[in-house]
Amino acid sequence: MNKLLMVAIGLQIGLALTSDGLPQALAELTAFLLTATLYLNHKKSKLASSSNKSALSPSTDINNTSV
Repeated sequence: MNKLLMVAIGLQIGLALTSDGLPQALAELTAFLLTATLYLNHKKSKLASSSNKSALSPSTDINNTSV
């Protein structure tokens, strides 16, 4: 999904560079919204992977002092 978002962002930036007026503004807006979506998606997946890692293997946690 991240790769698809990156391709869509690239296409929108290309469209914004080659057009004028309303189409350029809409392409810029769409590229911005896609970038925000990519950031939130990455942040969500990073958060989920860190919580899954600690839940699945607590023995590998450095701060885990229980024996």
